Amino acid sequence: MTSPSNNNVTLENITKAYGQRTILDNISATIEPGETVAIIGPSGGGKSTMLRCINGLATFDKGQIDVGGHRLAPNSLPAEIHEVRRLFGMIFQDFQLFPHFTALENVIEAPVQVRGQSPADAKARAMELLKRVGLGERANYYPRELSGGQKQRVAIARALAMEPRGLLCDEITSALDPELKAEVLDVLLDLKAEGLTLIMVTHEIHFARRAADRVLLLADGRIAESGTPDKVLDSPDSERAKRFLKTVMA
Repeated sequence: MTSPSNNNVTLENITKAYGQRTILDNISATIEPGETVAIIGPSGGGKSTMLRCINGLATFDKGQIDVGGHRLAPNSLPAEIHEVRRLFGMIFQDFQLFPHFTALENVIEAPVQVRGQSPADAKARAMELLKRVGLGERANYYPRELSGGQKQRVAIARALAMEPRGLLCDEITSALDPELKAEVLDVLLDLKAEGLTLIMVTHEIHFARRAADRVLLLADGRIAESGTPDKVLDSPDSERAKRFLKTVMA
């Protein structure tokens, strides 16, 4: 186990395969506390798998991942995975809200059931968070009554209710139209300004340029390029990165 004072997210030589296909090929990277890192690259390059390994939702075959003083390895125990998930919330493309709960109830559920908060305290905190993401007036709406952008903002509020040190965002705007994407990205910019660590798989090249401190370009299971947005997006060194960027920025 690492020191509890180490709040970095560090991946060391992570390898993950499905059968004969290698999804992550000896990946190493460190994300500093408060850093916003955009992970871009072609479909099938390992981006979402990398996030799921950090959160313990996917196992890996070799290497180790240190998250805020807790270490994940190929044989990690459920208790260690649980602690990692308390530190880093994960938000998905398809929202994963409980359809039979209101927005408020979705945000309250985990703090009460997992952290043991009183319902009154959890409700007060949930209302604060829904207001923070611009949905205070939608607290009693069910997911079916909300737009895609509103659902995603509820999902962000739900993740924040666990008071994480950071968020793992897996293509959370890819199913939204441009106006709704802007709503969600504005919330993420606010969280970045507050110092929350954000690790984002995204196809939004404009947002990566605008908001990220660093961009990782993952292709064919490897980090093909890493650096500032300007360096990676405008002056990549690797031929693989150049090929990918040519297709998305043409």
